[in-house]
Amino acid sequence: MSKFGEEFIFSFQVGKKFFRLPVASVGENCYLVNEDSESVIKVHERKLLQSWRLKYPHNFTSPVAFDKEDDFIYCVVNNNVILKWTISLVTDDLYKNGSKFKFEEEVYGLIPVCHHRPLVLFKSGKIIRSEALTSELLPIGESFIEKGVKIIWADASAINSEINVVCLTQKVKVLQLHHFSVNGNKVTKYHNHPISHKTDMLSDWCLNKSTHSFITIWSSGLVLNYDLQSQVESTLLTLSDVENHAFAIDCMSSNHLAIMKSIPKQKEACLEMWDAKYKVLKAKKVLQNETSSEIKLSVIDSAVLYSSDGKLIEVPFNLENSTLAAAIGRFVVSDLKVQEFSFNHGELIQLSNSEQNFMEKMDTSENKQSSVDSTELFAERLMEKSSYLNFIPEAELINLLRLAIRCKFKKKKSNIDPDVVLCAVFSASYSEAFLVKYLKKLNLDDTLIILEILLSFLNNEFSFTSTNIKIPSDLQLFNWIFLTIQSHMGVLLLSKDKKNRNLFKKLQEYTSKQMEDCEGVENILFLLDAIQKKKKIMPEKQRHEKYCIETLEE
Repeated sequence: MSKFGEEFIFSFQVGKKFFRLPVASVGENCYLVNEDSESVIKVHERKLLQSWRLKYPHNFTSPVAFDKEDDFIYCVVNNNVILKWTISLVTDDLYKNGSKFKFEEEVYGLIPVCHHRPLVLFKSGKIIRSEALTSELLPIGESFIEKGVKIIWADASAINSEINVVCLTQKVKVLQLHHFSVNGNKVTKYHNHPISHKTDMLSDWCLNKSTHSFITIWSSGLVLNYDLQSQVESTLLTLSDVENHAFAIDCMSSNHLAIMKSIPKQKEACLEMWDAKYKVLKAKKVLQNETSSEIKLSVIDSAVLYSSDGKLIEVPFNLENSTLAAAIGRFVVSDLKVQEFSFNHGELIQLSNSEQNFMEKMDTSENKQSSVDSTELFAERLMEKSSYLNFIPEAELINLLRLAIRCKFKKKKSNIDPDVVLCAVFSASYSEAFLVKYLKKLNLDDTLIILEILLSFLNNEFSFTSTNIKIPSDLQLFNWIFLTIQSHMGVLLLSKDKKNRNLFKKLQEYTSKQMEDCEGVENILFLLDAIQKKKKIMPEKQRHEKYCIETLEE
């Protein structure tokens, strides 16, 4: 289940003047934090373990960065010095005992890159790779920052050996996105993109390092995605009821976003977890701590961290992939879409009527128009991503069965492969109580077809359209047989059709052979014996009653 945990407020203050939240991950539940412009601290399991301080007149001018390969910590000092030291260093004068690399050009900051060492980004837009860091090394790349323009944010993502650097610049009120690629000592693929959307104000932004796209959130609640490779912008989400709200955003995974919504004047905020692919709100948490108008938010490992008025607050989370039900927008399966058994309340059923007519009147009607489209979409998604089937409601399993039966046996035109759907449904996990409830909604014809399919699966007589289909186990098939018969026992007892008799006989013969191999088969035999011996249970000749009433359990 996707959810947020409880908030935790760290006892120290966090630096405010940096272009991003000054927190770097060292390992699980372990962070490096710029406490202020003079100190960096190490926190593990929410406890302060170590600190490094600068002496006057030196101060940090960029957020801390950590190299996990060599356990080196990097920071920018006085705008033009890169300071580097090991995480195990113990000193009371960091500037004196750390490794220093001084440059004539001003450094904007250190940009962390996943599976790579940090990049040094200069205020001109040029860069240096930290693995080749020396004071004599000259920055590479183009000076794309013009006079009067300043970088206000930067980040980077990696595709194998190629690093994509993204910078957001500002000139008065005009915002521009610049991005370029670094491969070895070559800097190429310079592009820029204006950041604007009608009359909306830009609230926050982040880089999706998995999909290599730049995400923005606007004052209207609109969330846009700009693909850095295709240079195409698209809409991810549109939040509602967000008038006068401020936002903060970051990526939790390739498809999931953490969005903080707040009303600055009221100092109230909530944290939301969104699946941007399916446009599903996965979790929401009302924050207990007051928030300021300027919030920096960052997702690190399995926690959302944000700063408010100098406080650093951590909110752990658990994230699970969306289900196929959520993918088509069906959070709760509504019982109103499937009618209950109908007995034609205008007339009572005469026992003198034939049993065939009696069973026809017990047929279940379906609202085909309202359900078939979504079920077909469901089946198509299932064929693409069948691993999500374990999370499907039992009602959807029955809808999928109906669709597969129509496609395979009633020649319904569709793009789905009914064999894939049948195998996936019979292999799915379920709650017996709920599955029986929805199996009762099947009409008699479909019920008998399902039993025939299950028997043909067991006898290896089912003709598949493909050889790559994963067939359900015998135990799964036996469970389905038992529940199907159990859910329609009353109707099956009334059946006199010879074809149905032969089906029950075959089922009885097969299950008798499997008594030693599969547990639970005796349950099926008990039901089949009752059906085969129904003449002794329900005498046919004595029909003096004018009507009968049958009660079905909810």
